[in-house]
Parts: sequence; structure tokens; C-alpha cells
Amino acid sequence: MTITAESVNGLKERLGERLILDDATRQEFQSDFGRMIMRLPCAVARCENVEEVAEVVKYCRENGIPIAPRGPGHTQSGQSTTEGVVIDTSSMQNIYEINDDHAYCDGGVVWKDLVKAALDKGLIPPVLTNNLNVSIAGTTSVAGLGVHSFRYGAQSDNAIWLEVVTGTGEIVHCSADENKDLFDCARSGLGQFGIITKIKTRLHKAKSMIRNYFLMYDDLGQFMKDSEIIMAKGDMKYHSMESRCAPCAAGFKSIGEGMGLGIGRQAFAYWLYPMSLTVDFEPGNEPDDKEILGPLNPYRMLHQQDVSHWEFTLRLEPLFELWHRSGYWDGIHPWMETILPWGEAQGYIEEVLSQLPPQALGPGGHILLWPSRGDTSEVPLFKYPDGEFVMGWGLLPGIPAKYQEEACMKLDMASELSIWKGAKRYLSGFITFDTEEKWANHFGDVWLWMKEMKKKWDPDGIFAPGFIQYE
Repeated sequence: MTITAESVNGLKERLGERLILDDATRQEFQSDFGRMIMRLPCAVARCENVEEVAEVVKYCRENGIPIAPRGPGHTQSGQSTTEGVVIDTSSMQNIYEINDDHAYCDGGVVWKDLVKAALDKGLIPPVLTNNLNVSIAGTTSVAGLGVHSFRYGAQSDNAIWLEVVTGTGEIVHCSADENKDLFDCARSGLGQFGIITKIKTRLHKAKSMIRNYFLMYDDLGQFMKDSEIIMAKGDMKYHSMESRCAPCAAGFKSIGEGMGLGIGRQAFAYWLYPMSLTVDFEPGNEPDDKEILGPLNPYRMLHQQDVSHWEFTLRLEPLFELWHRSGYWDGIHPWMETILPWGEAQGYIEEVLSQLPPQALGPGGHILLWPSRGDTSEVPLFKYPDGEFVMGWGLLPGIPAKYQEEACMKLDMASELSIWKGAKRYLSGFITFDTEEKWANHFGDVWLWMKEMKKKWDPDGIFAPGFIQYE
């Protein structure tokens, strides 16, 4: 059907001014952080409570109108866009309760606000994404990875109760003990089974200070050996680990000559691997630096500093400000994030880096390294390779739109190579799975169950249709 403003006349009567039809507002929601997929919604429903969300879903189901739930819209392949109705959760910002082991809040609450409220009571969520300006429901619907994930899994692992509006407009409460099948597919379910409107998510005690060690590695193999020490089961002295691949531009090298092609010259880099390692402490009980650093063998120890817990959670805010100033934020972002088997990680990463010109990521673009244990997450739909350890790796470019086709082609090749080596993609980013076979390969042994859950909880397929290919 053709979806027009007239298609939502009935909703306008129910929501009034909170159903937004003007062109300027709709254009703000036609893309996401990726800025590659453009879908102009026929309307934006700025719901203020779960009852209004349920009303919108029921109306859209009755009229065959697709829906995309959306917070800040940090996806990159149009996952939070639609030509139907966007349900904007930004007005659902209540934090109802903070106690010793969990917070109870609306799904539209952004992590920064919850962190501030929790730290005021000496508490902190176990896992935080690098960017705290994203919604709790949004990251729980994908997975939500952070620098503490090697200890505590994904943010979706730390959700203990959800209120969900299903594709029939029913308001359902779910947990490990109640409506478990919905709980298991709403977490990391990409908004395909329901809209998370309220959530209870774990908290734990927060020490007031963090000692931050900045280490540099010039050898990926040594970096991985030290990562295994840091992640050792039962050894809790290391609290977070944040890493990336950093190019030291070395010049220009000839390419294609060995094959008789003589293609030309290309910039290349010597790659380094910075690591930020932290230990939480209370003043008067400072960490023993020799004990912390003694087992490790970095190329260099660069810097050490003590910061408050709040300062640490906001450590990347200056970087985001630079991205806004440099134009990186306004570029396209075909972020290719993949989780590699530990045994394949070094060879794969070094192979891709050897062919990657350092300027290819654009100003501000970067490459994430995310070592983690392979036994910290139990969310059925968050897929990653088997093994004691896994390596998350992400090419995160920000480039002008005119380079989109070339960049996406190369990133897709890197994605396919990682999958061939046994990796699983992180699904908030640049995804080109266009057949059921590719989705079935990604989800593996839960695919048939996932299709059953789609029919049960979203029987008419109105939630974010077209992203996942079910048939």
C-alpha cells in the first residue's frame, strides 16, 4: 500500500499534536547515524507512555502500516527508519527507582542520565557503551557492548525485566521467569518482536575513583597474550579494557607489482595497538601499580592518571566534540563491526590492516579492538563465536557521501572475509545480509525458533520490516 499522511488520520485524532506530520520533523527521522538509508516516515509518533505506544501499534496493525521504534537513532543500516510511523521514545524519560541491585526506568532514558542518577547513590550499571547518549531500550535491543563486557557480558545480559508492546499492541511483562520466550527475543532482537517501553537493568556498587593506565603495543600477538592475562577467569583486579588499532603513517608503497599489475602507489601504515586499562579504588586504598602492570609486557607505558567514576564514563565526550567540529559526525558511517574467533583474529586483523590506507577511515575514523571472554553472555540472539576468548573488531569510518559506494564495497569484502573465518557480525552497523540464508547462517541454531517468535509476537510483520529476511 502507499503510505500517506491520510493513512494516519485516525492516529491524529488520538495523539493530537504528538503525532507530527510536518516535513521538517519527518526529515529529521528519515535516516539514522549511518546516513546511508533514506526512508521518509509518513508520521512521527512522540508517545509519552506505554498506553500511547500500544494505541499506535494497534492502529498501524489494523491499517497495515510499518513501525520503527527509535531513540537517538544510532544504527547505521536504516534499522530505526521506516516509511510508515516512527515511534519516538525520547519523551519517555522517567527513572522510577534506583536500588542496590537494579534501576527501573522508561526505555527512552539515555544511559548518561541513568549513570548520573545511579552514581549519586554510589551505584553504576555493570556495562556501559562508549557513547552514553543512546537509549537503554535501544542498546538492550541490539546487545550493548562496552569496556567491562569481558567481565559482565552485554547490556542485554544485565536486563532483568522488560515491559514490551508486541506487534498486536498487547502490553506484556517478561523476565527469565515470566514470558521467557519474549524476554529472550526482545533482548538483542533489534526491535523485531516488540518495543521495550520499561526496563529493569542491573546496578552494582561503584568505587569513587578509577586509576587509568595507558599502554602501547607494537605487536598484536603480544597484545592478545596480555589480554588473556587481563581476562583470566577469577582474576578480578583488572576492571576494564579499551583498545584500538592506531596507524603510524609510514609513506607510500607500490601495489600490484608482484603480480605484474603495476597498479600504483598507496599510503600504508605501521600499526600500533593502544590499550586503556583501569582499576577501581577508594582513596586510601590505591592500587599497587607493580601488581597491576607486572604480568604485562607492553611496548611502552605511556601515561597513568586517577579520575572520578563520573569523569571516566564521560571520557569520550571530548572526542565526540572533535567529531562534530571536523565533520566526521555529519559524514556517512558504514561501521563494520565483527566478532572473531580468537584463533583467527590476529591473522585476519593483520591481513586487513596491511591493505588499509590510513586515510581511508576519514578524519576521526578509527578501528576498535574489543577482546572479551566467550562465556560472559547468555542472550540467545546475541551471536558470537565459540571459544574461551573472542575478539571484537570494528572499522568505524566517517566519510563524505561521494565515497560511499567504494567504501561500502571494501567494507563488505572485509565483512565476508570475517564471516568465512567464523566471525559473527554486530547487527547495529553496516549490514548487507539480503537473503534468508545469510540470516540463518548468522543466527544458527536459534533461527527456526526466531521465526516462530516473529509469528507469535509480531504476526503481521509490522516492526521494522525488510531488515531481516525471514523467507
